[in-house]
Amino acid sequence: MGHRKYAQPRRGSAAYYPRVRARSMEARIRTWPKNNSDEPKILAHCGFKAGCVQVVTIDDRDKTPNAGKQLVSLGTVLVTPPVSILGIRGYSKDHYGLHAEFDVYASEFPKSISKEINLKNKDGAIENAEKILGRVKEIFAIVAVSPRAAGLEQKKPYIFEALVSGGDVKKQFAHVKELLGKEIKIDQIFETGATIDVAAITKGKGWQGVIQRFGVKKKQHKS
Repeated sequence: MGHRKYAQPRRGSAAYYPRVRARSMEARIRTWPKNNSDEPKILAHCGFKAGCVQVVTIDDRDKTPNAGKQLVSLGTVLVTPPVSILGIRGYSKDHYGLHAEFDVYASEFPKSISKEINLKNKDGAIENAEKILGRVKEIFAIVAVSPRAAGLEQKKPYIFEALVSGGDVKKQFAHVKELLGKEIKIDQIFETGATIDVAAITKGKGWQGVIQRFGVKKKQHKS
């Protein structure tokens, strides 16, 4: 069995390394798209897996073996409850990366999550944030979603940051300021039929073997 790596490709994906438990249930987004519009827009939403369906399509690619034929593929169904805008975070940028400059929180939160979080503004937080907008390069909305709104039992909300893009920094700050303490739905962020990027945390495989975790093929018992 020497030099087996020359006889077949590797099993499992090298994209998910190291294969350990995720640090957080909120997926990390390293690169954000750009919104070339003058109107600011929040660029992220959150959903929970509800199930799977079979999607029947026609292969419209000309130079494929299945061109013009019917294809059956797997589709994932997500439930996307409204997300709540908890606050605003401004970042400055230098050659070391991004640095948080300020946090501004809403004065009131929706009832679905108000009992589970405790975020309060410092005195004059909004005024101080507006004074230093000149050195801020990126505005993020601090967003929360309640699993109970998706039919799950968990009470504690998931809190994550979503980039606000479009227009200048002052427009972005004013846009999120108007949404503080409010809920927004997914159709306010994405359009029907749009192609989007998805990042997720898998359920994990625990102590299961390499067949489940890496997709290794089982050989015959007399091989």
